Amino acid sequence: MATEVTLPVHVRVGEAEGCLGELTVEATGGTVRGEDVLHQLAAFFREAADVIEHPTEDDDEEVPDAAAHG
Repeated sequence: MATEVTLPVHVRVGEAEGCLGELTVEATGGTVRGEDVLHQLAAFFREAADVIEHPTEDDDEEVPDAAAHG
């Protein structure tokens, strides 16, 4: 069984902060390499950008506390 490390991905803009999801990286030989984290993080943000640029009807959700953040 492979060892995995799961990290939350948060984004902050001014006072507004949100958790976009989690990033899971496999620990090769029991070690998580920084290079592997960067590659996985880049892929995560590419997928997030694709959702922002090409929304579907399912993506049209209002942020619960959007009014509090202007």
